Amino acid sequence: MSARGRSRSLEVFVGGAHAGALHISGNGLLSFRYDERYSGPQLSLCMPFSNEEYVGRVVHAWFDNLLPDNDQVRRGMAEKAGSSTGLFPLLSRFGLDLPGAVQTVSPDNLEAFLDRPEGYARLTSDQVGDRLAAIVEAEAANRARSWTLSDEHWSLGGMQTKLALREYRGQWYECLGSSASNVIVKPGAFGLEGQALDECVTMRLAKRCGLPVADVTVEPFGSFDAIVSRRYDRFTDAQGAVTRIHQEDCCQATATVSSCKYTADGGPSAATIIALLENAEGASRQRFIDGLLFNYLTASTDAHAKNYSLLHPARDRFMLAPLYDVASAAPYMKKGKSYRLAMSIGGENRVGWLRASSLERLARTHGIDFAALADRVEELAEQVKENLEVSVNEFSSCEGIDQLASLLVPRLRALCAATQRNIRVGSRQFKPVDITRFGW
Repeated sequence: MSARGRSRSLEVFVGGAHAGALHISGNGLLSFRYDERYSGPQLSLCMPFSNEEYVGRVVHAWFDNLLPDNDQVRRGMAEKAGSSTGLFPLLSRFGLDLPGAVQTVSPDNLEAFLDRPEGYARLTSDQVGDRLAAIVEAEAANRARSWTLSDEHWSLGGMQTKLALREYRGQWYECLGSSASNVIVKPGAFGLEGQALDECVTMRLAKRCGLPVADVTVEPFGSFDAIVSRRYDRFTDAQGAVTRIHQEDCCQATATVSSCKYTADGGPSAATIIALLENAEGASRQRFIDGLLFNYLTASTDAHAKNYSLLHPARDRFMLAPLYDVASAAPYMKKGKSYRLAMSIGGENRVGWLRASSLERLARTHGIDFAALADRVEELAEQVKENLEVSVNEFSSCEGIDQLASLLVPRLRALCAATQRNIRVGSRQFKPVDITRFGW
């Protein structure tokens, strides 16, 4: 029988335990069934543990979101694997170190996977730099870097290629076999000068404002300054052993394909995620609202559903993960052009347009005290203003910081100040702010 006419399968492991099997039928229909002996975290909120088989869209959306959502990146992966860009070939070849604790293994490789010892190969900083250079060269395609956005969507997570490495005591290691990485190294979004630095400043600012965020630094690798993000879905003990923690992003949790990660494209809205977090642990709903407000106050326009994730520590438990891939678009905004957030706040997603009525709608929809919500917006805006220059100064030795700060600082100050005013006045006194008028 031809490959087109027969079913294929991949074994699915979560945290090293066999969770079930992913099948694709001869006509391309995907299905997943849990191993009845599995007792670990559920794969997803949209696929809770069950004796029944999950079939179709929900399965495709969840597993497809394990892979990068950029077609160019997938083509590069397929070329490396000598396969097609299909879900099964890519998960079969690259399934040993996916987001969270999930691993996918072909039945043909199962015995080797179970018996394979973990291992790492040390890389010098220059060797990491060479790999980053190859990434940038592949993405360049004769395009020049710029200080302006080509459009409103500049996805950080899925659109960038990156390196998954292990860091231990200041040394870098390539992960061999099924060994787990604990850092992501990326050169920044292509076409945006200083974007790696911008992301680190924004993330450090979020941390100074008291928001749980992934730990990020800018590190030199040869001729590159790259973002190093410590993975929140990994735990590294004192001896350097790395343990995977199960997670899923909010596209996976809502059975949304990655091509619809933006609300404008039919993806999850802020309201959808707030409702999703109703039974989550760790004050997750409030933390998400804080993240939503922070993204607005810093003009971090790309916070779509794949940039929010859930951690699953056990079968029926889940919580919002720390924020990641948060980066202000303010330094790259063209003068006179309006910009929109990936998610709206009470129906408003235009940068500079948040007002009292927007907060009232958000509060009314989700049973939130309006006065407390307005106070939280004002508090976060004040914290952003207070910590902005301090966060910039943490990277004072980095090339390009002065140019970045010349736009980031005045534009975010203007946005926060205008927002503090606009949420306290009536509609007749409301004045939107065009932050592109500030700086340079």
